[in-house]
Amino acid sequence: MMTEAFSHLFPASRPIAALSADERIRRIRADRWINYPRAEQALQKLEALLAFPPRARMPNLLIVGASGMGKTMIVEKFARDHPSQFDTVTGRMHMPVIAVQMVPGPDEARFYKRLLAAIGAPEPPRATLSVLESLTLRLLSEIRPGLLVIDEVHSLQAGTVREQTRFLNMLRFLGNELRIPLVCVGTQQARNALRTDDQLVRRFEAFALPPWQNDEDFGGLIGSLQRSLPLRQPSEFADATLKRLIEVTGGITAGIFSLVSALAIAAIESGEERITPSAVADKRSVLALVGEPV
Repeated sequence: MMTEAFSHLFPASRPIAALSADERIRRIRADRWINYPRAEQALQKLEALLAFPPRARMPNLLIVGASGMGKTMIVEKFARDHPSQFDTVTGRMHMPVIAVQMVPGPDEARFYKRLLAAIGAPEPPRATLSVLESLTLRLLSEIRPGLLVIDEVHSLQAGTVREQTRFLNMLRFLGNELRIPLVCVGTQQARNALRTDDQLVRRFEAFALPPWQNDEDFGGLIGSLQRSLPLRQPSEFADATLKRLIEVTGGITAGIFSLVSALAIAAIESGEERITPSAVADKRSVLALVGEPV
């Protein structure tokens, strides 16, 4: 089948539309990046931080949003776009972006161990907190990261106020010593946790990813999704269809992607090869695709 026939799709998706049903379904189920304006704005802010010249007090960023709004996907995309490189002149590895997931609770020693693992350094046996701190700082200084990303920062609130304060002091210390921006990622609770350190929170700019509403940006998101899904016929998303998608998913990005992908798979399996307004209008079939919450 000639891929030129699939002009309703992005050029990269056209050859995929010519593949078998099973292969197309497998591609739909795989993780993939879908660009949209709010994500692009977040990526631009991360780019600006990465290019920021070192100074005594570096700017920081908090990406905040409900679970499933695509925060982690954005920072993973940014990290992929700035991979590690080996410097043949110095004989050292340069990691522009170091991304770690917050440990469950404000435990400084475990966090330093996570950082060491993220840069591929072996964990010293029976190391004290001070040894872990000095080792991590020395190795990070050699690697010269441009940005440190800490995901799931809301896990801080699992500790006592005193533990949270100590952990935030450590983050401030890392940023000051390395002279690099910190990017924290989390839910609304992350913002509350950072507020316990007045000095640190003043250096953070908050960037929110609110749930989607039925507006022009949402239409753009669905348009991008539609052009990326390897369906052989153009889908129909009327305004009522877009409104229905918001109602069913609560405007959560992960739910929207999951539902539209499930509708696309159903369209391939039925031979319809397109998502129609009637497929979204049928409440029972949509709920069956989404699944009952646990």
